[in-house]
Amino acid sequence: MKAFWNNAFNVVIDFCIRYKRYFAAAGVFAAIMLLLAFGTEGTVSDQNPMAGAYQAFEENQDEEIEELIEAYFANYAAGNVEQLKAIATPISDAEASYIQFYSQYLEKYQNIRVYTKRGIDDKSYLCSVYLEIKFKEIDTPAAGLEFFYLDTNDDGKLYINNVYGSFNQKNGEFDMDADIAALIATFEQQEDVLALQAEVQEKYNQAMLTDEKLNAFINSELQQAISQWASSYKEAIAKAAEEAAQAKAAEEAAAAKAAEEAKAAEEAAAQAAAEEANASMKTVTTKINVRAEASETADSLGQLEAGTQVKCYSDAGGWTKIDYNGTKAYVKSEFLEAAEGTDTTAEEPQSTGGRTILLTNTVNVRAEMSETADKVTVAYPGNNITIYQDYAEGWSKVSYEGKEGYCKTELLK
Repeated sequence: MKAFWNNAFNVVIDFCIRYKRYFAAAGVFAAIMLLLAFGTEGTVSDQNPMAGAYQAFEENQDEEIEELIEAYFANYAAGNVEQLKAIATPISDAEASYIQFYSQYLEKYQNIRVYTKRGIDDKSYLCSVYLEIKFKEIDTPAAGLEFFYLDTNDDGKLYINNVYGSFNQKNGEFDMDADIAALIATFEQQEDVLALQAEVQEKYNQAMLTDEKLNAFINSELQQAISQWASSYKEAIAKAAEEAAQAKAAEEAAAAKAAEEAKAAEEAAAQAAAEEANASMKTVTTKINVRAEASETADSLGQLEAGTQVKCYSDAGGWTKIDYNGTKAYVKSEFLEAAEGTDTTAEEPQSTGGRTILLTNTVNVRAEMSETADKVTVAYPGNNITIYQDYAEGWSKVSYEGKEGYCKTELLK
């Protein structure tokens, strides 16, 4: 029977949700399904979940229900969303925004009358509420009819199950229970409910005919304001989503940067460890400047006297990286020699003088005596170059514009 029930009402439920609760065809179809499922004898059992829809309307005599409905409309007119959330749940962000927008036009809800039928069980209620809406600066109130589904929480206290409120029925932000949706669709098509709807509609029409200001406000000013609110809300949601995406991207970029920095630090530590393992002691041959970088124009960190022994890590481009008072620094490699008692290969003998010539060729100055060695600089014709020493290998040690290296001797003519 349960499988039959779910299958029979599946079409009806989807139909009702899509085309709102006032679509008559959905209710008629639901009623037909009920007759097929439970017989056509007209008697309704309390065990039937649809039983409440067929009960006669009763004007509410329950004080708890009365207080709940009164509190809802008082807080709604005041735009007090937090108080509403205590008695009606769930309220989406969109509905909360709409309530705060709409309440600015409300003065109060008045002449509230509550009618109830049993809900899906004896702890819930189908609730129609007649009310008059008093807008600010408009004399005539507009008659209205609102629907609520009242439920009981775990503490035994009644609350408004806002999943079945008018805002969610129009916008579909929360999924509705299939059985309750079918019950509400059936409820909406009962003669007493339809009669109340017709009565309210007649009062509403009469108010619109007798008060042009009310008519113009509801059909023009209020509709335009609602459209503007919807547009602004969508823009705000889109902006918030964009900002969230940007914040996420920034967070990911920061994480990636931190990972890169951690990797760089790890690599630097590994390099430092390797340098330390391969370090050797050398002796300074003459008083020299200690530089922050491997360049004669780099900041000077101090000087080392001849005979000073220093820890050396690596050589490149005529410069040696050394330990200088706990800091990595650089000195010219030519002014260092292997310290006594170490197995470091001695530096090649260097001349302390030098001769200067005027270049007639373009020559490459290299870090070592090899045509495949790193190029230190390029010396051009018409410029002076200082030659320190010529080697049998066909290379000469030279200095050009403050940079030292080796070039082919045959080109220094």
